[in-house]
Amino acid sequence: MDLVRVTEAAAIAASAWIGTGQKEEADRAATEAMRDRLNRIDFAARVVIGEGQKDKSYGLYWGEVVGARREEVLHGSTSIYEICVDPIEGTRPVVSSGPEALSVLGVASFAEAILPSQTFYSLKLAYGPRIAKYSDIRVDAPLSEIVCQASKALGKSVDRMVVCILDRPRHAEYIQQLRRLGVRIKLIQDCDLSGAVATCLPDSGVDLLYGVGGTPESVLAACAMKCLGGNIQTQLADDEGRPRPGRIYMADDLVRGDCVFVATGITSGSLLRGIRFTERGAVTHSVFMRSRSGTIRWLRTEHGN
Repeated sequence: MDLVRVTEAAAIAASAWIGTGQKEEADRAATEAMRDRLNRIDFAARVVIGEGQKDKSYGLYWGEVVGARREEVLHGSTSIYEICVDPIEGTRPVVSSGPEALSVLGVASFAEAILPSQTFYSLKLAYGPRIAKYSDIRVDAPLSEIVCQASKALGKSVDRMVVCILDRPRHAEYIQQLRRLGVRIKLIQDCDLSGAVATCLPDSGVDLLYGVGGTPESVLAACAMKCLGGNIQTQLADDEGRPRPGRIYMADDLVRGDCVFVATGITSGSLLRGIRFTERGAVTHSVFMRSRSGTIRWLRTEHGN
């Protein structure tokens, strides 16, 4: 519950800026609320994935140590966790009253920060447990091959497949290929983290997430995929979104060992409902997952004023 309170606090703080158009203020509020809650937890944790420097925001920055025991780290008198944070996954939807914005936190025994100061984008392929179990699918394969292998693993025809992809100019060729294959496309404006998680949820209708997006979100998604039994593959890309030949990172490469994924909805989307307010106070919807136990908890919480 301490970890859930972290994303709840950030989401509630961000909700004050829904529809205002003020991205920096929304980010500042969510980040400060998240840091404050993290510093109340009886542990020490180092931020290994954070978007503050990329977005010129207010942290939480890579390397920052948080938690009530953070001072003990200097003396080597306490162990330290590694965390991935995104106070607002989807700042633009927040300030424009769009869908799918979340506050997200991942905690792991080891989270591999893939060149966080240099490589911001990756080509991603995310899919659920059935494809992970019955397919040798690879993100660097031709898109037609990826779709056909996924179709076979799921036991459904290609024309019934649903592929989620960010609506970006860099994806124009991918979208044309998907149209030619006859698959159904779910175009999203932001928040491909939700799209990745959706591939593991039977009622979402999404079979694959594909396309170039933020590398930090890949690591956060890996936390969720490990808990849900799915997988995400990433191939690093340049600043123009062109994949670089080289190593393919799987979920187990991005996040090693036992991990936890926590998210609270800011605006309503396919994964969680957004913040709403009653006379009593804020109402939040959150999810807590742990990979070791496979536990998934969906939480509706009423907060007093």
